[in-house]
Amino acid sequence: MNSSRSSICSLTSKKLNVVTLYNLSPYDKKGRDRAQEAARILLLNALKMEPNVHEIFFADTKPNPLYQEIDQTIFSLSNLSTAITADVISRHKDEFRFHTTIRRTEVNKCLNEIYSGLAWKKLGFCLYTLVYPQVVKESSRICFKDFVDNGGNKWAENLLQWLKQPEWTRLIMKRIITGQCSEEQYNIEMNNLFVKFHLLDPAYAIQAYCFLNQQKALPQVHLELVTRNYLGGAFDWTLFKEEISRAIHIPSPFDMSSRLSLDLNDVFYGVKVDEFIVTECRNIGVWNGKRPHNRQVLRLKDRCVLM
Repeated sequence: MNSSRSSICSLTSKKLNVVTLYNLSPYDKKGRDRAQEAARILLLNALKMEPNVHEIFFADTKPNPLYQEIDQTIFSLSNLSTAITADVISRHKDEFRFHTTIRRTEVNKCLNEIYSGLAWKKLGFCLYTLVYPQVVKESSRICFKDFVDNGGNKWAENLLQWLKQPEWTRLIMKRIITGQCSEEQYNIEMNNLFVKFHLLDPAYAIQAYCFLNQQKALPQVHLELVTRNYLGGAFDWTLFKEEISRAIHIPSPFDMSSRLSLDLNDVFYGVKVDEFIVTECRNIGVWNGKRPHNRQVLRLKDRCVLM
């Protein structure tokens, strides 16, 4: 068993080379950043796993395998999950008028502050670098994680030496002169290199940055490891709509003792949602003080149909 495992590792090592490492890119043929998409999926899962919303709205959501590795000290996921849930409630025009209990202007202000803040970018970098090693791969299925797991610091050194070759500088210059690579595209590619260096051995990221900025023939490089917006903008609210709508339409248990008539009974819908609004939403300043019209009086025959 051990010899078989060793032969597999040896085979993998033979396939790994600095050219493959350099060419690995998170971007697909359509220009979409696969690592960014994976980071957003991880964040979506983390938001639905937040204790303040999970049991009420997203109880069916299971944690992503990388969920426990998210650095929760960077950013208040609780506030973001509350704000997004409040935003979805305000957009979902339900018959019980839960949507009228939310201050839309304040929700928008809260979300805009989050999405434009430095903490959002730091969180993005955390999530992006968590998913990058497994998501970034090439056609032969070699992924960046293979380099990390096979002497990352050695590959960081090899990659830096690759950049220092005069042939590499001439190739970049040719692409720029012939219009194949703009200054913006060059910086995007270099930032991808800095991410690789950071994951292989962080010490080499600064070395690479200093070396590249010493190359007067090449455009100035901007080190955007933590300042780049890796997550993009706001989530599509419809990603949460179905689960929140389901929570709104959950009827309260029937209380036969609350009525003298056995033929009538009060039913309240979305009781947990109402509690969420008057506590969590109030805490972030987006509850307007109104309550939903979620009470219905049902007759016995209606209760039977409902149940």
